[in-house]
Amino acid sequence: MILDFKEIPEANKGTGLQDTFELLTRDFLSYLGYRIVQDPDRGADGKKDLIVDEVIKGITSEYTIRWLVSCKHFAHSGRAVNDSDEINISDRLKQHHCDGFMGVYSTLASTSLSGILQGQEHYLVFDREKIESFLLNNLDGHKIACRYFPTSFKKYQIENPTPSKIFDNNAELCCDYCGKNLLLESEHGNYVLLYDSDTFEKEKKTVYKDMYFACCGVCDHLLREKYRKSGLNDGGWESIDELCNPTVWIMRLMAFINSIQDEHDMDKTAFEKMKKVFINTYPYIARHMTEKEKQRVKTLLAFEFM
Repeated sequence: MILDFKEIPEANKGTGLQDTFELLTRDFLSYLGYRIVQDPDRGADGKKDLIVDEVIKGITSEYTIRWLVSCKHFAHSGRAVNDSDEINISDRLKQHHCDGFMGVYSTLASTSLSGILQGQEHYLVFDREKIESFLLNNLDGHKIACRYFPTSFKKYQIENPTPSKIFDNNAELCCDYCGKNLLLESEHGNYVLLYDSDTFEKEKKTVYKDMYFACCGVCDHLLREKYRKSGLNDGGWESIDELCNPTVWIMRLMAFINSIQDEHDMDKTAFEKMKKVFINTYPYIARHMTEKEKQRVKTLLAFEFM
């Protein structure tokens, strides 16, 4: 589990926050698209916490299922929700004129309760695993998770970073051969500096003329051969994946600046593309580092001083 449901105050203690799990349930169901008919309250509720409507649209018509929602927050004790916790379900549905029963639980439904629920025409159970899965699915869910699970969600954000919204458009570094965006998590690629072989032979000096971005493997090989035929050779490459590590990024930037001053001349074309690399990877490093990235930095630093 990523979200710690124990962050939500216990429901059976009069701290003034005992309704928090019911409020989470209301916001969660609204986020899923249910229409809230009756909000949580502290009155005599006849064994219901909320009432929500689900509008189901067909090709030629639509109909509504009215759900009686029962919230059970047992995360602090860790016990499952039993049949003795959900008594007289059919009578409760009739009392509140509802069509279906929905259990929203911070633990799990027991086998005995599941057996009883299967006798209902309409029933749903959202346990802790399902709730977490829906909340971590997109940014709207993240807002709810951040509000009700601030500590555990902060840890999740650190270990699952997303690019900062710094620019109006999404940052891209596309493979010069196939066009794939190499900043996507599913893609892996390199940027390769190219130097002029004639200048190197005549002046014994490396002058970078250009750069290309390429998927690892076939695209990289094809582009290398293409530029070699035009007199430009591979003058060094770096992994774009590694450049999205905050510490590696600043190390490479400093190395780039030092190389301009101390070692190499750089043609305008290559210089502009190098700037593009740092600009477009910046949103990926403007964040905390994951534990995996911290370990990678330790490894790189060990090699630096060997």
